Amino acid sequence: MRLASTIIAMAGWRLEHLNAVWVTGSVASVFLAHVLINRADWRLTLPYFLFTLVFYYGGNAAILRSDLPARAIARLGEERAFRAYETLAGLMFLNQGLGVGCMAALHAPRLEQAVPAPLVLAAGVALFVVGLVVKLWATLTVGVDVYYFRDMFLGRPVAPICDGGPYRFLRNPMYSVGQLQGYGYALLYGSLPGFVAAGAGHLLIYAFYVMAERPFVRRAYIAPCPDQTITSAPQ
Repeated sequence: MRLASTIIAMAGWRLEHLNAVWVTGSVASVFLAHVLINRADWRLTLPYFLFTLVFYYGGNAAILRSDLPARAIARLGEERAFRAYETLAGLMFLNQGLGVGCMAALHAPRLEQAVPAPLVLAAGVALFVVGLVVKLWATLTVGVDVYYFRDMFLGRPVAPICDGGPYRFLRNPMYSVGQLQGYGYALLYGSLPGFVAAGAGHLLIYAFYVMAERPFVRRAYIAPCPDQTITSAPQ
């Protein structure tokens, strides 16, 4: 059950915390994506994909680097404030995945036909499985709360710094190998636009990490020990 609920949470739904806004937004998002995938029209899909980039990467960076979380906590309390943000974050996760899916429904036939289809399919399966397994492993290791940026929203650690699971081998498994599933999904559809879309998301998640997450991690989790002293360099 934990494995299943974690996979569902990674897709954008924390089943134990769903509310009317979350459900309504999810239904609308999935319906829109279904229409866009069926129509496979650049003029409709590209604006939606660009919206998902701004919504997820830009929205999270703007919220978590601002004083909005502190103001919401002061007004609503930690739990209610985070539940409101968690609803928004879930819709961000969902639409980010749907955006790549919609782009994967588009094709650039002349370029895509240059690579043998069996090779593309094999690479797609391999990348999708490896990326999903590593990202799931990392999420199970740190917990879904951290996956939903609870620590960044509250401005403090919610668990000890993690060095187990895939973190023993990779500094940031979710943002490195864990992103391979997006490329794999695109290759399973044989879609060059989908592959480019996955690359754009991969680049932007690292931009988010550098701008917002890494400074928080260094401040909250890797701060100098109280008994450390700093001495000046020899003159």
